Amino acid sequence: MTPQASVVRPADRASIAVERILRRLDQALVAICVLLLVAIILDVFAGVISRYVFNASLRWTEELGQWLYIWLIFIGIALGHRRKAHITIGLYENLDAPRLRRVLTFLSHSIVAYTTLLVITSGWAITWLIGGSSPALQWPTWVKYIIVPASGCLCLAFLALEGFHDVRERFWSIAAVALGIALYVLTETFDIIRFENTSPTLVMSVAFVATIVLNVPIGYGLLFSAYVATLGFELLPPPAVVQNMVNGAGQFLLLAIPLFLAAGALMNSGTLTSRIIDLAVAFVGHLRGGLGHVAVLQSTIYGGISGSSGSDAAMHAKVLVPEMTRRGYPLPFSCALSAASSILPNVIPPSIAMLLYAAITDVSVGRLFVAGIGPGLLLALCLMVTVHIIAKRQGFGAPAARASLGERARAFARATPVLVIVVFILGGIRFGVFTPTEAGVVTAVWAFVLGKFAYRSYDWARLYELIAESALEAALIGFLVAVASPFAWVLIAEQTPQYLVETLIGYVADPWAILFMMNILMLIVGTALELPAAMLILVPLFVPIIQHVGIDPIHFGVVVVANLMFGGLTPPVGVLVFIVASIARIPANAVFRACLPFLLALIVGLAVITYVPALSIGLVRLTF
Repeated sequence: MTPQASVVRPADRASIAVERILRRLDQALVAICVLLLVAIILDVFAGVISRYVFNASLRWTEELGQWLYIWLIFIGIALGHRRKAHITIGLYENLDAPRLRRVLTFLSHSIVAYTTLLVITSGWAITWLIGGSSPALQWPTWVKYIIVPASGCLCLAFLALEGFHDVRERFWSIAAVALGIALYVLTETFDIIRFENTSPTLVMSVAFVATIVLNVPIGYGLLFSAYVATLGFELLPPPAVVQNMVNGAGQFLLLAIPLFLAAGALMNSGTLTSRIIDLAVAFVGHLRGGLGHVAVLQSTIYGGISGSSGSDAAMHAKVLVPEMTRRGYPLPFSCALSAASSILPNVIPPSIAMLLYAAITDVSVGRLFVAGIGPGLLLALCLMVTVHIIAKRQGFGAPAARASLGERARAFARATPVLVIVVFILGGIRFGVFTPTEAGVVTAVWAFVLGKFAYRSYDWARLYELIAESALEAALIGFLVAVASPFAWVLIAEQTPQYLVETLIGYVADPWAILFMMNILMLIVGTALELPAAMLILVPLFVPIIQHVGIDPIHFGVVVVANLMFGGLTPPVGVLVFIVASIARIPANAVFRACLPFLLALIVGLAVITYVPALSIGLVRLTF
């Protein structure tokens, strides 16, 4: 090599140095997220031990858990920028027009930068405006809020340096942040965001739709549109928006989300899930399309433990899909069934989607969990019938030898340590022994003990990765909950739900017709928005309507969760399909086509769930 060839240009040196700094910052943020999630687990578990072992209550554990989750959310927001993990619709990701795509990305980043600056300044203001100490911890309240501006600064840095390794992209990233800063200075200096003779809800809705079109992450679209409405009509001062966000995300019930996510990740990586699969094979593996039935039954049992559809879909793609294709099942069919059956963990309790619904509507989590059992089993039956029909028509998955009674007993015994969790969760919540959050931490700890010490399924390095993945996913879900709070506040302040009730009831008063229209709307919205975002937008609007016409909010919650989960099987979002397709290395379009018969079967099940309320609330009335 000549001396000239080994020379590194200054621009390359700068790129290497920046990338090294970003990589180390990324590692540091991951480590902090892991520590925060572990601290949440230990904190909630300490509260459980103190109550049930020592018959004493630690007053500070609940408050500390809430503060830790708030910190996890805002650090996770910054890490989400680095990992490009924020939820978007992706309208122009495959757009065959590079220049137009670059311009749209530039505008999207500018809006995110502008919104981030608003968060930084209003977060800094609330940090120093708020006074006093927390009731239990006796810590200064500003400690809870200081993470908001700190996280915003990290977000801006990641946005500006996102394309620094590529000379062509470097300018666009920095220019987008510069434009965001310029917009902020302009609007703050000249006070030009003012609207008259119009509706805050209308302005907010238009702003949100515009951000969706520009592919702004859903969370930032909600926050940007809420800021536009509150500033344009002087509804809330900017610091109050941040306070609203923090209060929305700081509910003790929401701590169950990271806990159940961690439990699901630990189960998937260990042999715990394989024991469930072996149990399913022993009981339904002999039927026509046996492995297809195994996939459905596994998701049904897994749903009673984890509540995470994404982790179930990933497990199916890694374990069941290869085995199904090896035994002659078509790859698109195997992937489509894996995606479709993965909706069950969010219908059958414990369900992360139901936890979100309960947090929004303030209904009983225990009643909601019990209400999901019947509908979940019905949807599982719909999928199994579809598997049988397709397998018989296409001639694959021939019936196999039936497992003996002894083989079934051994499979059940091997799975018993895992199945105990299902009884523990539902029984404990039903009889008021513990809260869903406490159930989540016991599930996580039990999954850790079984996977790490009883079965030795992973080492400490792998455990670190699993906790890191769960922490980031929990943070991004928490971010959506946080930003939905000011968005919902604007709707409530203008009495938009009440207006919708009066308008809709003026045309349609029958509950069955209202449920039909809501189902159609949710099916449409579910194709474009992921479940958390769709739920956080629609539920505050729908609940006053269903209460007015006498529809049980518990029954409606099951309908909402089941309906919006179908969006995981439909383009353009189709998150469950994309998870399975990316792992199985198959074009997503082929999986979407293969999902059609399963989707039709699930819609039939949804109709039964919608119009036979006894299927969901009947068991609730028997047990409560």
